[in-house]
Amino acid sequence: MGYLFGPVLSRRLGLSMGVDLLRHKTCNLDCIYCELGRTDCLTCGRGRFVPPQKVLGEIREKRNEPFDYLTFAGSGEPTLSQDLGRVVAFAKETVSRPVAVITNSTLLTSPAVRKEVAAADIVLPSLDAASPAAFQAINRPDPGLKIEEIIQGLKEFRREYSGEIWLEVMLVAGINDHEADLIARAAESTDPDRIQLNTVVRTPAEPVRPLSEEEMVRMLEIFPGAELIPDWDWRVPFDIRNRILDSLCRSPSTLEEICRLHDLTDSDAIKYCKILEHDGLITRRIEGGKLCFLGSKSRGRG
Repeated sequence: MGYLFGPVLSRRLGLSMGVDLLRHKTCNLDCIYCELGRTDCLTCGRGRFVPPQKVLGEIREKRNEPFDYLTFAGSGEPTLSQDLGRVVAFAKETVSRPVAVITNSTLLTSPAVRKEVAAADIVLPSLDAASPAAFQAINRPDPGLKIEEIIQGLKEFRREYSGEIWLEVMLVAGINDHEADLIARAAESTDPDRIQLNTVVRTPAEPVRPLSEEEMVRMLEIFPGAELIPDWDWRVPFDIRNRILDSLCRSPSTLEEICRLHDLTDSDAIKYCKILEHDGLITRRIEGGKLCFLGSKSRGRG
């Protein structure tokens, strides 16, 4: 196994089984905020980066595992894979759960790529700039890419695609926040179902500064109706932590059960389980075809 990963806990997509069709950091952008680091292979050329038959085999093997979405993402820009359309089509025929594609939007300028991506149930594109200067500053693109054409590609995709589009905007202090008005107008012109605002909360490729929570809340005046998705407070409140750990040491629970038992939203339950799992305080296992979490046998009380 090597091309599917997870399921990972995603605050946007719940339990997400990832599909990676690329070699590490193959992309046509070299974003200053990327948590994967600098782009090793900066290219706009589509190609075959992994053996497609092996990917199809892994999808077939994992199709009955518990997850909410099969998500094309991973270590670069998935639309650079010439096998994307074939693998998405196979996944739609093989997997009973919805298929998602996370993309930086750059190749939606191509009618062929738009057709391939449109086979997915949900598409999560990004748009971090509306001017060439900001595009260069934040995304450091391949020289052949133009932000005006990318915005037009998003508009064309909306006209051709009837599924859900969740557009993510990454805001970085001193880099693109000064043109938030321009980005907001461009984002709105692409008519997404959701606009999701993010900022730097993971270790970025370059030493850049996130917007504070207060600054991001003010951005909602510029992006009316948008959602804020960053995790500024990456911790579990002490009382909730102990309640979750106590219950999981007594009995394994699914995410849905954790939400119900502790009166949590889906988003918070996912966040807390991610933290507790990362800290080695809970583990996971499959029970009755469902992913369950259980408390580790040895843990501190904090």
